[in-house]
Amino acid sequence: MNTASKPDASRSYDVAIIGAGLGGLITAAKLKQAGIDRIVVFERADDLGGVWRANRYPNVACDTPIDLYAISFFLGRNWSTNFAPGNEIWAYLNEFADHYDVRPSIEFRTEVACAIWDDDKALWAIETKDGRAYTSRFVVWAGGLLSRPVVPNVPGKDLFKGEMLHTTAWSDKISLEGKSVAVVGGGATAIQVTPYAAGHAEKAYIFVRTPSYVLPRPDLFFAEADRESPEFAARQNERREEWFHLFEKIAEARFPMNSALLAQQEGEWRKHFDKEIHDPSLRDILTPNYRFGCKRPLFSNDYYPALRRPNVEVIGSGVSALTEDSIVDMEGNAYLVDAIIWATGFDTAHMLGGLEIAGRGGRTLEAFWRELPQAYYGTLVKGFPNLFLINGPNVSGASATDFIEGQVTLIVDAIGSMAKSGARTVEVSDATYDAYNRDIQRRASDSVLVLGNCSSWYRAGGDGAVFTHWPGTIELFRAKITGDARTGLAFDLHEKATEETS
Repeated sequence: MNTASKPDASRSYDVAIIGAGLGGLITAAKLKQAGIDRIVVFERADDLGGVWRANRYPNVACDTPIDLYAISFFLGRNWSTNFAPGNEIWAYLNEFADHYDVRPSIEFRTEVACAIWDDDKALWAIETKDGRAYTSRFVVWAGGLLSRPVVPNVPGKDLFKGEMLHTTAWSDKISLEGKSVAVVGGGATAIQVTPYAAGHAEKAYIFVRTPSYVLPRPDLFFAEADRESPEFAARQNERREEWFHLFEKIAEARFPMNSALLAQQEGEWRKHFDKEIHDPSLRDILTPNYRFGCKRPLFSNDYYPALRRPNVEVIGSGVSALTEDSIVDMEGNAYLVDAIIWATGFDTAHMLGGLEIAGRGGRTLEAFWRELPQAYYGTLVKGFPNLFLINGPNVSGASATDFIEGQVTLIVDAIGSMAKSGARTVEVSDATYDAYNRDIQRRASDSVLVLGNCSSWYRAGGDGAVFTHWPGTIELFRAKITGDARTGLAFDLHEKATEETS
């Protein structure tokens, strides 16, 4: 549980941050370092941590090496392995929040209902779901791209009488011992939870409609004595660089699509797959029918062996229906189960959830994004002054933290520039915004996310425009966001801040 004191609800703020996950915490820390202290962080849960607080299912871990995932200026030392388990990352984020004195700025158990822009006052009017009102010069949305779990709305879902839960709502009270269990999904979460289900249930049915490329996980384990040595931090940085360059090579193969480089990665997967999976029917189900890089490549040493267990049956199909005691595949075959685990991901297209953000003229961000979520470097949206996004559209890739840190640098620079100039608002011009997003789609259209028989949650509707991923390397993102992003910001330099908002 948190131990933070409550911010004074009667105050207005310079910056209101929505979400106390990784992005919100980094933003708050960097703002405080820059001398911007009048901030509040709204968190709907009773503790910080975002996905690492919410996801407590067995075997949950970072699928990016922690040396790369960790915050560059706070690498952490309490890692037992390089693919850190979720509880260690959650503890690390709590440590980070305390180190940078962020916790006292967090309003826990506070869900924002709406943020409405007042053009006359150049302020955001914010209301929480319990009716509290705030004002802030700036709003930073850091609610998380992966915060809205999806459970397929299949016929009969309300009829099923067994236990049923999404992995984000895991309960320690659930027991799989002696039970027949279905796990639905073939992505990152399913890769982690499936070995647990296979090892504890009497019978496990694993529904894999779309298999992933699963590579061997190069595990390293760190003893406490090693973590306390002076060389540990130096080695962390070395590993960070090694992983960074490896993932940059993968990005170079994806953006634009490079068949030869992709084939090399597919060859690495094939060696692992051929070693682990021999049964012809299982090979057929688990062989991707799309190019490497269309979906997130995954690391596991346990997933393929779990699927070979005698108590496991793999179904290469989606779910068509539920009955009182069964789950039914797309061919109409019914499987008696006591419990269903939905490892079915998140609704990224509706990342805002029910939050209403209304900019100039009362237009809501949800309406503006109805056809396709877009933003300028995933951070600014035209028509929404003094609004910043963390992990907004088209800023996602191998290392989420690198993207977040680039965005936060842009946000701190923008707010600092406004303070020096006396400007009331910061936003991106229509022309700059439109040209940027045309270029994003042009580059994305040449990538493996669009070519190579690819349909994924990275794209609107599964097969539309790419709205999640940055179509390039992290180095390219860094270069652009420190170059044309900063110079492309359109400041209102003619109107000084009023006494009310200064």
